[in-house]
Amino acid sequence: MIATTFEIVDRPHHPPFRGADLRNFHLGETGQWPAGEILENPHITLHGLDFEKRQAILVETPSDVNLSHAPFYSITQFEKAERIWTVSFETMLQLAQSVAVDDKRLISIYSVGRCGSTLASQIFAQVPGVISISEPGALSQLVIVRNSGAHSEDDLVALLKATVCLLCKTPAETAWVIKGQSFVIELGDWLHEIYPQTRNLFLYRHAETWLRSGLRAYSRVFEGTDEERRARENERRGVLGALVPPIANYDANLLLSHAEMLALMWLRAMERYVQYCTMGMEMLAIRYASWRSAPRETAEAMLEYCRCRPADMTAIWETLNRDSQAGTRLSREALDRRERAVTERDLEELHWHLQHHAFIHDPDFEVPNTLKL
Repeated sequence: MIATTFEIVDRPHHPPFRGADLRNFHLGETGQWPAGEILENPHITLHGLDFEKRQAILVETPSDVNLSHAPFYSITQFEKAERIWTVSFETMLQLAQSVAVDDKRLISIYSVGRCGSTLASQIFAQVPGVISISEPGALSQLVIVRNSGAHSEDDLVALLKATVCLLCKTPAETAWVIKGQSFVIELGDWLHEIYPQTRNLFLYRHAETWLRSGLRAYSRVFEGTDEERRARENERRGVLGALVPPIANYDANLLLSHAEMLALMWLRAMERYVQYCTMGMEMLAIRYASWRSAPRETAEAMLEYCRCRPADMTAIWETLNRDSQAGTRLSREALDRRERAVTERDLEELHWHLQHHAFIHDPDFEVPNTLKL
């Protein structure tokens, strides 16, 4: 088995939103190495999947970079990578066969986003023996490909299993924790099929406060013509539609504002969680309000549910007092400078979609198995 390597000369583009692409880098000299070195070197990590070329893209980062403490795994990989490794999907599947993932020590964090999930992953990162992987790009890419319907389910399930194996190739004494972007809840049924003993968490919050947070984080005040604004919304609709089926399936003849897209994202994540509970997946749901009102009790309950509460909680308490997204474009400091605020129209659009959902009509809808303190 052979891997191809590339030296990174420059990074001319912004960190990728939907996973790895070699075009995000200026690459220099190439070489070839035995693919087995990928398993032996803990600093070579899976970055993404290239379905066009049918290859996995990995990055090699310096030994002093601890990806387990990164708020956003794929962004830190992009920023710190020194070398690129690529292997064919066939080689990736072969490598994965040498990795044993004990799903009794696997923890999955699903969420609606903007609800404390990054904080949760940072808390787990402080537990001795835990490897925490926050928002790996490969999982979001698998969501896109699954939604496209262009590949067989069997092939994608095999790639999903190989992806988890490569993400968890470094042994964890206590647990591996994988937190995907909110869209990764689309893979929850497949992940449960592959790893049925995983401990699953779902984090969520009130739809109105979620919308306020989402608009502040992801929307910008845009001054342009109606035609320019419509073109911008259609571009955003194309990006999010690849990840969120209700956006993709929405009537193409009707306008869909950013607030409406966020409403559909929130509803989809909530709906999928309820579906998983109905099919028998064991999951613990945690409201954002619990992190706000009782952070220590919430952290303890979460860790106890996942069977990895450390004897010394000092590092956990310190994490609760920090901004879990500090140093990123989503830090509290950065968001405080954003101008976009929720409007009455935004809230009206949210409530319209709530009213027309099959069973979620209340912005304060409580999902099954919600943590009670």
